[in-house]
Amino acid sequence: MATVLVVDDERSILTLLKRMLGREHNVITAENGIEALAIYESYANQIDLVVTDITMPGMSGLELVARLEALYSRQVAVIFMTGFSELPIEPGRTVVSKPFSPTALIDAIQRVLPTGANPRRPPTTGQR
Repeated sequence: MATVLVVDDERSILTLLKRMLGREHNVITAENGIEALAIYESYANQIDLVVTDITMPGMSGLELVARLEALYSRQVAVIFMTGFSELPIEPGRTVVSKPFSPTALIDAIQRVLPTGANPRRPPTTGQR
């Protein structure tokens, strides 16, 4: 079972994605980029995937991922969510357009997560 950090400034989206993904994955949520950075640092070796909105107040999802990759000197497995198709996303990144179907997100997760990855234990603290 993979651990997924979902980041979005809309609580309703966090609730929906936690319910949708929680059947197959351990899900941790964050309401903004600053909170997501702190959570990622706490669980860096347990988080397999970051699913983040691109447009958020304070810190965009693009900036969040850039900071994580600079801190950990490696590419982070990420799926960007956006309602704005004209945003510049670097080639090779996975993007799902809002609104998206559960199937579209699950398909994106299957493309991004490495196959054969060892199951992760659920985080014991800080999970929402």
